Amino acid sequence: MRPFFSLTSLVIVTLALGAAPRLWNFALAALNDPKWLPALAADSPVHFEPAAEGCATIVGLMLPEAIRSVENAHGRPFARAPIVGVYGSYDNYAKANGTGDPRIAAVALSGRVVLSPTLCGAESARLAPVLTHELSHAHFFGWRGLWAERPPSWFVEGLAVMISGGAGAEEMSEEEARARIRDGHVLVMSEQGVWRDFSSIAFAEERGDNFARFDLVYRQRLAFRQAAMFVAWLKAQDQAGFAELLRGLEEGKGFASAFAAAFRADLPTLSRNYLATIGG
Repeated sequence: MRPFFSLTSLVIVTLALGAAPRLWNFALAALNDPKWLPALAADSPVHFEPAAEGCATIVGLMLPEAIRSVENAHGRPFARAPIVGVYGSYDNYAKANGTGDPRIAAVALSGRVVLSPTLCGAESARLAPVLTHELSHAHFFGWRGLWAERPPSWFVEGLAVMISGGAGAEEMSEEEARARIRDGHVLVMSEQGVWRDFSSIAFAEERGDNFARFDLVYRQRLAFRQAAMFVAWLKAQDQAGFAELLRGLEEGKGFASAFAAAFRADLPTLSRNYLATIGG
């Protein structure tokens, strides 16, 4: 398969392999671009492994509405039309998703959305919302330069969860998330911070009922739900300011400055105001 990065970029990545296994996965994804898989039609952005053709057909039917939802929420079209790869093989999916992990349901990477075989089988009920969630990521980062400061993960994930109607936070209700906030288990929502994996998600205080007993899936869903709730609150408080924030971030501005310019207040102040509405 042909790479979707330049040969020079691939050589630079390859030279770094010994020190950075994460870059190896990124390079492997470059060599396994879903764009070179068969497409549903000559002009279709949906590409698939032959074993997943039926699922790809369903994705093709879902895609226009998912794109409309994302573009409406973000306030403008995609910078580049997204490519969606639908996989029948977990091994090939792991090679294409940039993480090397076949257990992740879907990933957005370099304008591509790659979907795991599980979304064509055991987790097919999640297909539409997960597709929308990942398209939100593809849209957001499609407008940003490669070297732009990355916004905090809580905002990026919270936005995608909100737009997709809860994908990524399934089985975690807002009621339970509020109860955890009142217990003191509050997601850290700072101006910087990228979650390298779910174990790196930080909560401000872990007390009371021994929060450490919960597994990573629970913590991830709680984090995604709390993030989505705060993002939705910000939007409800000032829709024009929220749109200004999105545009600033998508144009590569730093999060702290874009946030302050959009809302005329800093993040710590508004996060305290939000938590006070819950009792956290």
